[in-house]
Amino acid sequence: MSLSEAPRTPKWPYLLADVILVATAAAVAWKAAPVWTWKEISLVGGLTGLGAWIFIQPFQKDHETAVKLFEQVNLASAAEKLGSLDKTAQQIAAATAQWQDIQTLSNKTVNAAGDITQRIAAEAKSFSEFLARANDGEKANLRLEIEKLRRGEKDSLQVVIHLMDHCFALFQAAMSSGQPQLIQQIGNYRNACIDATRRVGILPYEAQPGEPFDADRHEVADGSKATEGATVERTIAWGYTFQGAGIRRIQVALASPSGSTASSENT
Repeated sequence: MSLSEAPRTPKWPYLLADVILVATAAAVAWKAAPVWTWKEISLVGGLTGLGAWIFIQPFQKDHETAVKLFEQVNLASAAEKLGSLDKTAQQIAAATAQWQDIQTLSNKTVNAAGDITQRIAAEAKSFSEFLARANDGEKANLRLEIEKLRRGEKDSLQVVIHLMDHCFALFQAAMSSGQPQLIQQIGNYRNACIDATRRVGILPYEAQPGEPFDADRHEVADGSKATEGATVERTIAWGYTFQGAGIRRIQVALASPSGSTASSENT
């Protein structure tokens, strides 16, 4: 039986008695007005209090009945749960047996995983050693190739600079000839050579007559040491930069104070 099905106490007798008591108290109060004695006050108070007590009696009885029914329902549920303890104990025993089997399988799995881990570690070590050997060999090959490239680049620079020196000397010879047509043709050839070397990063530059000697940019062609305040008379050979870095200074001849050449081109 649920709590909603609990028997209810009929309330109309209590309500009737309460109405009678309240009506009696009202009649006593009406007759005693306007002056009340202690007897009348006590009678009215007693009747009113008794009526209030009678009014709450059916609700209190319903509450007590519901409490008892609730306790009975809980007791029945507890008895049912206690009755299922045997079944629960059997299930626990079966689960324990299964857990022991799982534990055995887990131990076997852990041992197998340990063996696999050791094999993987050995394979990883072997592979790392192989990679290290391959990497060292690759590095050695790369270093060799880089050295070859550097030697080839240096040789190429020397060849280009040698050719450009001849180009400069050829232009200087054309200038000395005083023939405008020859000077123009050789000048076009020189400009074409300069443009070609500029594309690979080699840029020639020369000194202007009369500019102060600068040891960072100039060097005397015959290897002599320039005096303080010396000036450039003419350029003997171009200076060069490769990709913005200087690779050779301008070889120049210095002007003497009297205007004659202080140094000449090496033969």
